[in-house]
Amino acid sequence: MALAGEPASFAGDYGHGATHDADEVVWRVQDTGTGWRLTSTGDGGVVDAHRLDRQGRTAFWNRMGWPADSSRDADCLTWGEKPASLDDLLADTPPAPVAAGGDYGLGVLCRVPLAARIQTGWLGDQASDWFYYDPVAGVMEARRLR
Repeated sequence: MALAGEPASFAGDYGHGATHDADEVVWRVQDTGTGWRLTSTGDGGVVDAHRLDRQGRTAFWNRMGWPADSSRDADCLTWGEKPASLDDLLADTPPAPVAAGGDYGLGVLCRVPLAARIQTGWLGDQASDWFYYDPVAGVMEARRLR
């Protein structure tokens, strides 16, 4: 499902404000034809990612304490399996992938239009429609670079 004015794919390069250079690529997302592959440019890690369905977006929004209906217009990718605890997160064994679509995983990259962001509180103050989440870094503004 492509959102108005947005390409049908998440394929592209993404960054965030915690980098030295504003245009530094942090993640590279490639379309595999059946999903996406996300590469972290910092460590070269590569993971398979998939689009969250309605149920997965609602589960994530509930975890964040945001109004569930504000997830309706969001479009999100996720990868890995969310850890059950901090011990699980810090374990040497990498998390297993989640079932496609039904729940969010370890990482989440979302595009949320302004009207929906405003309903979630501080996301409405972001300049970008994009944000990234992981259990250690939390939620941070992201931006699509190309």
